[in-house]
Amino acid sequence: MNTSSHISLETLADVIENRATSATLETVRTHVATCSACGDTQRRLERLILMMRSDAVADAPRDLVMSAINVFPPGAPRPLQRIVATLIFDSRKAMPVFGMRSVRSSSRQLLYSAQQTDLDLHITIHNDECIVAGQIIREGDAGGLVEISGPTGSAEASLNELCEFTLPALPLGYYSLKVRMSDVEIEIPELELKD
Repeated sequence: MNTSSHISLETLADVIENRATSATLETVRTHVATCSACGDTQRRLERLILMMRSDAVADAPRDLVMSAINVFPPGAPRPLQRIVATLIFDSRKAMPVFGMRSVRSSSRQLLYSAQQTDLDLHITIHNDECIVAGQIIREGDAGGLVEISGPTGSAEASLNELCEFTLPALPLGYYSLKVRMSDVEIEIPELELKD
């Protein structure tokens, strides 16, 4: 080692813990005498090692550590994030367009937001039954399952490659809709399907 370069932390730690050879020890002592940066680093490292050696905190019981490790073992899938979607648009409550006749439509559009995901739902009523179709708008994810359930019935449909779905016809009523994707479950807890 020459005096123009600094001493590595590993070498300083070896000196402090008496693991260095006598030649390395002599070189470090000579260098630290002329280099204030390495001298400061050595003093801070000595304090850190002393503090670590004097640590009197008891280790957690082995069973507790193993139990914590087994909660999420290596390679286990991440827990599913659950999000409740918020209604941000309802075509039934939208203002009529100027010049358009106000005719009650048998179709309704609902737009929900759930963090980085939007749910565009289209509800069509025909012969006292509802058909719910829609699309999940989310970057970088495709595939999943849409489930709807309520006191008057339940149904499910898979998302296609464009994250679109169409549920089978259901009786009018109140439902809960869930979208299950690889890392998230989005829920609309109260979905009213009625005229």
